[in-house]
Amino acid sequence: MRFGFLARFAAVLLVGATAAAAGLSYVLASSHLQAVRRDLIAATIGQASAQLQPALNIYVRERAMKQDTLASIRTAVRDIENFQELVRDVRIYAPSGQALDPSSSPPQPGPVRRAIAAQDVIDSPVFQRDGDSLITAYVPLGASGASGYVAVAAIDISLGQLDVQTQGETRFVVLATITAIALLFVSLLTLAIAAQRELNRRQRIADSTFLQTMEGIASIVDRRDPYTAGHSQRVSDYAVKVAEAMGERAAMVERVRAGALLHDLGKIGIPDAVLLKPGPLDADERRAIESHPSMAIEILGKVEAMEPIVPCVLHHHERWDGTGYPGGLAGEQIPRLARIIAVADTFDAMTTSRPYRAALSVEEARRRLLAGRSVQWDARCIDALVALVDSGAISPPALDREAPVFGRRLVAKDLS
Repeated sequence: MRFGFLARFAAVLLVGATAAAAGLSYVLASSHLQAVRRDLIAATIGQASAQLQPALNIYVRERAMKQDTLASIRTAVRDIENFQELVRDVRIYAPSGQALDPSSSPPQPGPVRRAIAAQDVIDSPVFQRDGDSLITAYVPLGASGASGYVAVAAIDISLGQLDVQTQGETRFVVLATITAIALLFVSLLTLAIAAQRELNRRQRIADSTFLQTMEGIASIVDRRDPYTAGHSQRVSDYAVKVAEAMGERAAMVERVRAGALLHDLGKIGIPDAVLLKPGPLDADERRAIESHPSMAIEILGKVEAMEPIVPCVLHHHERWDGTGYPGGLAGEQIPRLARIIAVADTFDAMTTSRPYRAALSVEEARRRLLAGRSVQWDARCIDALVALVDSGAISPPALDREAPVFGRRLVAKDLS
């Protein structure tokens, strides 16, 4: 089975799936982490506020920070620091921003006033202390009997500890996302493999039908002339071997095969009197014969599937020196596959009998081909063909004068 398209599809899909998995995992993990952080921070702040509330109620009733009130606040702070894993430090500030406890803490009028004005918790930027990443949450605190906020708690929360607590959940989110993408990738790849197999099966059927049709057409064309029966098939076989020896890609080899089978299709339109003439052709007859590539294109040009082989058929009688037909192309101007068909066609024509001469020996055909290198034919094509002939990979058929023929004109002796 051919995997060209499937391999490209799988590679693109794998890259896309990997990128999607990475991006989606990052987004989901980040969103999840932020949500968990907010929940844990909110829970920590709520619990800390609840523990501080009794001491603040006493502070409001007594209207002063007495020793027993301060002791209650410090006890609550110690409990918060001891039992809340995320909390690293707690400081209490008056609404003015002055420190209530510890009293030695530097004043924080800006953050404290913003928290009271917002009537909500505000966070400081992330900062480092003792190798840990921290944020300070400024929490406005009220008290029973007070009309407004009586204090603000500055709670230092460890993001490093928060990350430790959320690593397991984040890992689960990432693995779940990657697993889902992997399952989707496998499912799509399985469908692609099944589809490719079906496409390949249908392509094999279509290719086989196409080739059989061309072989049938070539057989009809060849059998108009008893001297050329099997010519197109042999030219196709020779041209395929030459193309393979020259390192052509598989698709180009198949194009050569098809083009060689139909290279003489235009001879359908050549009158028998010209096509089967046993002697030399005059100028008009020569022009008629030389029109067969163009006639072939008039037929093939109407079939879209034949478009790739049109240059092969149209230009297989061009010469390397530019004196060929129908376009008078020279050298590299001649389509490469047409050059291959040209040498295969010439070798078969030389080594089979024609109305105007007997078949040449392989040695003589080989000599003439080499003499025409870079004059009539592409030297690389000649070299490849000669090497195949020398190795025995290409050899002309034995002459069979009893082979059946179709379409030739009857002569008097056939009726006796």
